[in-house]
Amino acid sequence: MQIIDLLVWVLLSCSILYAISTLLILIGLHLPISRVTNASQPFISVVIAARNEADYIGECLEGVTNQTYPKNRYEVIAVDDNSDDDTAEIISQYESEHSNVTGLAVANDYPEMAAKKRPMSVGILAAQGEIILTTDADCQVTGRWIEGFAKHFEEDVGTVIGFSQTKTPGARLGYFERLQGLDFLTLMAASAGSTKLGIPLAATGQNLAYRKSLFDSVGGFSSIADRPSGDDVLLLQLLSKQDCRTLFAEDPDTFVSTWRTESPLEFWQQRRRWASNAFAQLKLNPAFFAYTLVVFLVNLLLLLTLVLGIYRETSGIPFACWVLKAMGDLLVISKGTRLFNRRDLISAFPIWEFVQPPYIVFVALTSLFTGFTWKSRRHC
Repeated sequence: MQIIDLLVWVLLSCSILYAISTLLILIGLHLPISRVTNASQPFISVVIAARNEADYIGECLEGVTNQTYPKNRYEVIAVDDNSDDDTAEIISQYESEHSNVTGLAVANDYPEMAAKKRPMSVGILAAQGEIILTTDADCQVTGRWIEGFAKHFEEDVGTVIGFSQTKTPGARLGYFERLQGLDFLTLMAASAGSTKLGIPLAATGQNLAYRKSLFDSVGGFSSIADRPSGDDVLLLQLLSKQDCRTLFAEDPDTFVSTWRTESPLEFWQQRRRWASNAFAQLKLNPAFFAYTLVVFLVNLLLLLTLVLGIYRETSGIPFACWVLKAMGDLLVISKGTRLFNRRDLISAFPIWEFVQPPYIVFVALTSLFTGFTWKSRRHC
């Protein structure tokens, strides 16, 4: 009985911390949209890393080469990461058709860099822009994407986090795709809320911009070179420690969409890849590590109390904790779906809330003790 009591009280403590974190994110989400007034047109380098993206890279390059931003004020650098398909040929075709497109290939450069950080390093080194703007080869951008980001870079702004989504509003989605979309939107909402509070926690390389001088000042990816992921989240932690502001772009013109949704196995591999950076956060941002630990413990203990069948033995405290968590999650998701115009995803919430505890626990534990495969490469 003492072990059960201990589990319940730890669950209650973690649930209170989870509720406080959720409240802070909600406060951030309800803050006014940041006013962006920069009227200058800095030279911007769009850097895209691509490995085996022949099915998507053409549409991506079509979008980034058809922008309202003056063509003489931006360049597009697409880096082929030893693809086995026609990715390099498609990049070469766009390079021949557009004077501001440059195609590069990973050769023997940056052998110490793991996974995506290697082609990104190649592209950023070649970039002439004052601002680095990144997206993925399987993403689509709006025609005002570059213009929308440029407006955010006032003199004291160093990094701008953009919103990314799985497919666009109105697209036909299967239920698993809807669950993926809601899960990703939840992460984006948490990123937006924390960033607006001045505590940027997460970002996605699908939609991220930062000053090249700031990137160079933190040594680029050198301090996180061995991590198979983290060209966005871990880099953000390095950038946000510098003396400059980090903003979250809420202008729909800056939103990015990916038309690729993962199969259940690919989704599992993707989330394990993201979760593999948890302990790296212990050094880079202890507060963020503590938050992720609380999220993990809440879900683990909710699952344990359910499996052990001790709800009725403890005056319903575990059930109350689950209700408290669900209410907080729903408030964040409701605000996020309104803020990013994704009300179509809210119907997936009941199933998402139910499967989240086993999903979080399984992904976290497998990311610690097993490697993962990504882009046909094995990472340990």
